[in-house]
Amino acid sequence: ETSKRKAVVSTQSTGKKKKEVSVLQKSVDEKSATVLQDKAWSKAISMAKGEKQKDNPELIAKTIKRKEQSKKKSKKEWTSRVGGQKKLQKEKQKKRQANIEKRIQGKKQRK
Repeated sequence: ETSKRKAVVSTQSTGKKKKEVSVLQKSVDEKSATVLQDKAWSKAISMAKGEKQKDNPELIAKTIKRKEQSKKKSKKEWTSRVGGQKKLQKEKQKKRQANIEKRIQGKKQRK
C-alpha cells in the first residue's frame, strides 16, 4: 500500500514538473528562460555525474509493479514456510506422545 502511494506521488511529481516546464516554455519573460536553463543545466550535470534520472513515469510505474510482485511472492513463500513448520511441529508432537504412551504401556506390562 505504501509503495502504491509512493508511485502515485512520484508520478504526480513528474507530471507536475512537466506541467511546470510547459508553462515556463510558453511564457516569454527572462525569468522563465533562466529557470528553464537552470533546470536543464542541473539535469545535464546530474546525468554527467552518473546519477539516475527518475523523471519517466512509465519506468517508475514498472518498477513499483515489479516490487509489488516480488512482495507478493515472498509473502506467499513465507506463509507456506510457516504452514510447513506448524505441520512438522504437530507431527513431532504426535510422535512424542505416541512414544510416551508406548513407554507407559511397557512399564505397566513389566509390573
